Parts: sequence; structure tokens; C-alpha cells
Amino acid sequence: MEKRWYKVWPPGVPKSFEVEKPISEYVREWASKAPEKTALSFYGKDITYKELNDAIDRIAWGLVNLGVKKGDRVVLHMQNCPQFVIGFFGILRAGGVVVALNPMFKQTELEYEINDAQAETLIGLDFLFKEVEKIRDRIQLKNIILTSLRDYLPKNPVLPLPREAQEPKRSFHGALDFIELMDKSPQRTICNVTDLKEDLALLQYSGGTTGLPKGAMISHYSLDYASVGTVYWFHLSEKDVHMGVTPFFHVLGLIKAVCAPLISGGRVVVLSRFVPDVVAEAIDHYKCTFWEAATTMFVALLGLPDIKNYDFSSFRALWTGGVTISLEIQKKIKKLAPDALIGEAYGLSETLAQGGAITPLHRYKPGFLGISQLNDVKIVDLETGQKELPPNEQGEIAIKGPTVMRGYWNRPEETKEVLRDGWFYTGDIGLMDEEGYIKIVGRKKELIKCSGYSVFPPEVEHLLYGHQAVAEVAVTGIPDPYRGESPKAFIVLKSEYRGKIKEEEIIEWCKENMATYKRPREVEFRDELPKSGAAKILRRILKEEEKDKIRSGCG
Repeated sequence: MEKRWYKVWPPGVPKSFEVEKPISEYVREWASKAPEKTALSFYGKDITYKELNDAIDRIAWGLVNLGVKKGDRVVLHMQNCPQFVIGFFGILRAGGVVVALNPMFKQTELEYEINDAQAETLIGLDFLFKEVEKIRDRIQLKNIILTSLRDYLPKNPVLPLPREAQEPKRSFHGALDFIELMDKSPQRTICNVTDLKEDLALLQYSGGTTGLPKGAMISHYSLDYASVGTVYWFHLSEKDVHMGVTPFFHVLGLIKAVCAPLISGGRVVVLSRFVPDVVAEAIDHYKCTFWEAATTMFVALLGLPDIKNYDFSSFRALWTGGVTISLEIQKKIKKLAPDALIGEAYGLSETLAQGGAITPLHRYKPGFLGISQLNDVKIVDLETGQKELPPNEQGEIAIKGPTVMRGYWNRPEETKEVLRDGWFYTGDIGLMDEEGYIKIVGRKKELIKCSGYSVFPPEVEHLLYGHQAVAEVAVTGIPDPYRGESPKAFIVLKSEYRGKIKEEEIIEWCKENMATYKRPREVEFRDELPKSGAAKILRRILKEEEKDKIRSGCG
């Protein structure tokens, strides 16, 4: 039976395909046929495909010589930079499994994910390592490899540098230098991936109902399929120049700004952090043609007072993810980039970017994210999850196909909850129309979408319980005009702290212990929290109360 979304399938895009080699070997192919072509540009420093490929082989050998074996988890703790790309592909060629950590994480978050992954090797940026240094006695790292943004900066940058790129290079006791490790490693071909479907490429951490992140096990095949599928969908080629500021540690940036561009022989303009005027200057300077980013990035760019002074006319495609983009914002983007196609995307850590829904080129439908490209998607009833619903009826979104994870790392019970007969039950509530277009209408898991990041209330609550004054806490999302949603914490204080601590002190504590996007922007002290008969805290009641405040004009 033909899938309903085939009615609007874009021309020139195969409905099925196969992948036969690891992603890193596409980089090797480009290094062979176009060795002098620029692969990465970093504030004016250009790295060719040959230079990139050689560096990847060297760091892979360096890892192997340090004892990294097939299947070992290796942490990448970096902002966007050439070393992230080199380290990422180097880990894969060495046979390791990449665990990319959020560079905004604080010590408690880092400790949990490093230990959960049972990682013994870390490749990181020196200025971020101070948070890891705080927990060195509580993690089992045997190999620490550090680098500085300065290691790959040009003598004469063509763009303003972030503050951390201007700081002196730092060293830490027992840490190896990234550049020195490469220099002393052999320049020989290496690729220890032997089975695309069985060998793991990523442990991509995602939150969940338990309150603690879980590592989604992503095979080389799934990673390759999502990346090659992106190339087909957008007709990417060696002529494309990609804006590489979307965070690489996230599946959106990893697929859309690293893997797919380098598979297709394009150039990636790497920026270590999102600074609106620097991004605008980079787009103008490099004549970028493709960018997929969180909606909030586009909102920030449009807010620049001199945005009209920059030339965005080189763009042929601009895609958003995370928070639905309004028609008003789309119209403003279209004025800046009149030749760009504009669309949206939906994916998860468990399905990878491009693995949920994507807008067909030239067929945008307002209010809908798009259609499925890589996987089968169905809408099922919320009660049993067994009944597939007809068009335009709301239910849970379930996904099955080549980009779906193998399961959660060391979490067999939680894997069984979400993977049933090959179908991944997303926890997102949505509908699908007659043409296969998907719309999300709610979140069964109560997750908060903040600036394109997924914030899971149980995880924030778990972290807040680390504060000595907190007796009970519930976290829910509240509307935020810039971020889409922001977390708000409702806290019952321990009796000995009542009247002795202020909400602002909790917020300051959160700044030290949580990533920026995750920490509550508001804290409200309460005498008690709403609970069910089974004594379960009812977040939905708190959320409704916040909505009532807004409706009454008090919020």
C-alpha cells in the first residue's frame, strides 16, 4: 500500500536507498578526488579535505595507541570547532562510540553522563575542562586529551572572535595535548567499523520520565542513513556553503552541519558560538547557501538593528527546528533571503534529525512540520497505542525505520516502554492529514522546548533536589516570547529554611549547577504542591494555573 505522503513527494528524491560505508569514508573519498577543496572554514582558517582526512586518521591512531578499543565510549566535550569534527570522525574510525556532551553542562550533569556511559577517554576544550576538573575524583577517565580554540585560529581572523578564543591556552595535570597526539601518530589509513548495523556510532543522551538522561544507542547505519537522506532531500552538493553554528553535540547540528555537508563535499563555516552579528557577518562574507537551526536563532538575527546591511541573498534553503516558526517570521526571513526555500523539521535524539518529519521543498503547508522521509510514521490512540488513527485525529506519534535507535544504553525496561514491535513511541501528541503532513499539538511526556532544546522536568527536578533547602519541587514550562518555553520551578522549602532563603538565591544556584537553557527562569515558593490520591505531584495543574494567570492578564 502506497504511503499517503507519496502524493506530495518531491521530485528527484529517492523513496528508498542504501548506505554501504561509514560516513568518515565519504570524507576520505573527497580527500582523494578533491584534496585541495575547502572542507572547514574557522574564522578565516581554511582546512582542506586532505588536511581534514589526514587529521582524522592521525587522531584515530592516537586513540587506538592509547588503548581505545572497538565499542569503547569516548566523550567529546567541545563547542563547535574543527577539533570537534576531527575528534568525532577520529573516534568513529578508531571503532569507538561518540558521547557528545553539551558544552553548557555543569559538573553534576557531566558527572552523571560520563559515568553512565562508562567512558574512560575524553577529548575536550581546555577552557571547558574546569567543570570536569571539579569531578575528576568521581569519574573513571584514563585518557584526557585537550585542545584550545587557538590551535586552529588563523593569524588574521576575518570575523570577530569569541572571548574564549582570545584567552591563553591552558594545561591541566595529566592531560595530553590534542595537536601533539596527532603529530606523533602515524599517517596511515584506519577504519575499524566492520558492521554498519551492529556497530554503535553514538550514545546520544536524551531525557525521560525517570528524571535522568538516557543514552540512545545509534548505529553507524542509522547515522549514515539520516545523513545521506539529508543530502538527497536538499540536493546538497560540493557547491554548497553551510552555516555551521548550530551546536554540533546536538543531533540537529551533527547531521545538518557536519555529516551531510561533508558527505556531499560542501564547505562548513564553523563558528564556536551563536553571536547574532558575527553569524550575520559570516553569512555575508562566505555567501552561505544552507542553514538549519533553532527558530530562536532566526528570531535573534531578525532582531539586529542593522540586519538589512548584511547580504543573505546567497541562501537557497533555510530550515528551522525546535519551535514552530510563525508565518510572520517566515515573511521577514524571505525579505532577507528572497531566493531561499523555507521549511521546518521534526526529529528526536532517538530518531536523529531528519528522522521524524521534514517540509518538502516547494510544498510548505502552514501549521504543519512536513512529511516523513526516512521512516514510517503513524498516529496511534493514546490509551493502548495499538490502534492507528485516521487522518486528522490526534494521538501519539510512533516512528519505525532505519534511523530509529537500537534502544537505551543499559536501560532494558525503559527501552521496552518506548520500542514496541520496532515502533518508537515518541510521547509526542500529533496528527497527520490526508497528504501525510504531520502537526504536533502537545507533549505526552510534558517536556519543555526551550530555544530548540528539549528540557525534561524530571531531570531539572532531580538537579534541584541537590539544593539543601528543597523539600519538594515540580517543574513545568511557561510561555516565553523568545525561547518558546522556559522552565519554572515550584518549590516547597524544608521547614528550617522557610523565610530564610529567597527565590533569587535558588536561581543563582541553578546558574552554577545547570546548563543555561535548562535552568528555571522563575522560582515560586509554595506551602504545598498539588497531588493525586496516590501522592503523585500533578504538574499539569501547575501548568493550568500558569495558563489561567496569562488569560486573566496576571502573568
